[in-house]
Amino acid sequence: MHKLATKSSQTLTSNDIENLARRFGGKSEDYIEIVNKQKNKQTIKKYALLNEIERAINV
Repeated sequence: MHKLATKSSQTLTSNDIENLARRFGGKSEDYIEIVNKQKNKQTIKKYALLNEIERAINV
């Protein structure tokens, strides 16, 4: 049987955000996610389906 390689997601869910807010204080509504726009654009261009979705959204 082949071993499958997996990579854990780095995207936070609403539950993750609520748990962090509860643990460290503050409100989950105040959460702002910081993203690398350049890296996101490179990823979108790399994959045809993401590129199609991006174009459809921005029309």
